[in-house]
Amino acid sequence: MITVLLSTYNGSKYLKNQLDSLIAQSYKDFEIIARDDGSSDDTLMILKSYGIKLLESERNLGAKGSFGELLKYALRNSDTKYFMFCDQDDVWQSDKIEKTLTKMQYMENKYGDMPLLVHTDLEVVDEKLNTLAGSFWHYQNINPAQDRLNTLILQNIVTGCTMMINRKLAQMIEDVPVEAVMHDWWIAMVASAFGKIGYIKEPLMLYRQHSNNDTGAKNYGIEYFIKKFLQKQDFSKYTLQARKFFEVYGDKLDKPSQEMLEKFSHLEKMNWLEKRVFLVKHEILKNGIVRNIGLMVRV
Repeated sequence: MITVLLSTYNGSKYLKNQLDSLIAQSYKDFEIIARDDGSSDDTLMILKSYGIKLLESERNLGAKGSFGELLKYALRNSDTKYFMFCDQDDVWQSDKIEKTLTKMQYMENKYGDMPLLVHTDLEVVDEKLNTLAGSFWHYQNINPAQDRLNTLILQNIVTGCTMMINRKLAQMIEDVPVEAVMHDWWIAMVASAFGKIGYIKEPLMLYRQHSNNDTGAKNYGIEYFIKKFLQKQDFSKYTLQARKFFEVYGDKLDKPSQEMLEKFSHLEKMNWLEKRVFLVKHEILKNGIVRNIGLMVRV
């Protein structure tokens, strides 16, 4: 059994497209559990009209908190083996679950009983599902093979709506803390530290871009870097997340990872040279030469 976790918030405009794409999946042995995050439109009515199981909710938690609640609930109230995460405004290809499960089962046969995560590429589309980019990874210059913890503490390569995780990984997570930048980022770090991350190069969903995206795709190009360079860089979100990760999992990590995380979480205490020497020594870098030039200039 697979459990698809769906978080919604004022999603009535696109929700039916997404739900129809779930119903059309070639693999049928799955359930959907949804949590609405306080919608004021027709989202709840649409969910109920599809007969979807609803997790009672009273507070607006944001996407990170809402998905965390869904995962916690599903773990406690089902014996499902795998969990997938679903956004309200995308469209899944009909074989998304089937192909992701096949990859997961391949990894289980290869690595055995351990925390596992599988994610895929995406096709970036506009509001009307017209293609903007055939590959999200190419669009953002993301290398899915760069999945070590020292890379993930600076840049997430896993998009939550493409993920499947096994129960072993879900049990290690238990909860998504407020210090996590996003739920998918936190889950990817846990998978990297204690298990394996696998990926499928094929885009298995349409990633819809519109004005209300909680997160979104930004084209990796000159305009993107000029904008980023002019923005004030705040590294506190990275160090706060790393500090919390060390607090939760430090005693389970190997010594090199303990040392790297502990020092990174106090990066702001280092001087100009110490920061750069530390990042290079521990290969705490981002995807792409230009990103790393920006990192070294602005850290």
